[in-house]
Amino acid sequence: MVKVLKMIGEIFKNKNRLMFAILLIAIGSIIRILLHNNLPGSPAIYITINNITQPMFMLDLFFVVAIISIISGLLLGGYYTFIVPISIMVITDLILGNNWILLFTWSGFVILGLVGYYLKAKNILKIKYVPRVMGFGLGGILLYDLWTNFGTWLGGWYTHTWEGLALCYIKALPFMFWHLLSTMLAITLIIIPIIYLKEHNITIPEFEINTVEKKISIAAPVVLMVLAIISIIV
Repeated sequence: MVKVLKMIGEIFKNKNRLMFAILLIAIGSIIRILLHNNLPGSPAIYITINNITQPMFMLDLFFVVAIISIISGLLLGGYYTFIVPISIMVITDLILGNNWILLFTWSGFVILGLVGYYLKAKNILKIKYVPRVMGFGLGGILLYDLWTNFGTWLGGWYTHTWEGLALCYIKALPFMFWHLLSTMLAITLIIIPIIYLKEHNITIPEFEINTVEKKISIAAPVVLMVLAIISIIV
């Protein structure tokens, strides 16, 4: 009888986990689609680096998928660190379109999901650890931009030289600044309140992640990154 009750409890918890994942996917997809043609223009603030003058910020929808990717890792973990962001990107890319470095973009968001999962695994989702959470968030965003812009360079949009790589990253700075600003604001407004609720036990329950699931969730971004490189060079 006890075993049966435990099995029912696990099924209930897994259903809760699945429903929450579906909710995150729906929210991310709807917001990304609705905001696609409704973002304001980039502010008229310019920077000059290496004789290249460009806007300080280039607004895009990065923060929508980024913040939900981190949340999927923080609250759900395991398989959902890659299922949630990839599902959002597949659904919205079918409607909005993407380019031929999409695997770099998808794997970049999975990396952010893994950052959230790492924070969950280290059990530092407490208000006193907010600076550390913000630091990991910043690091994840920088990793995303380094990786996706490497894909842009590898894909031939710039010459395959050190100068071309440097130019690629300089040209991408307005996007990176916007990614940092928008996502840090989203973390402040969304993730910090979630941490507060979680610390006071008034949010969703903890979900147990088995060993196999942990290994697959860690391997997923690596596999996607390898596939991204293969898709460009083959």
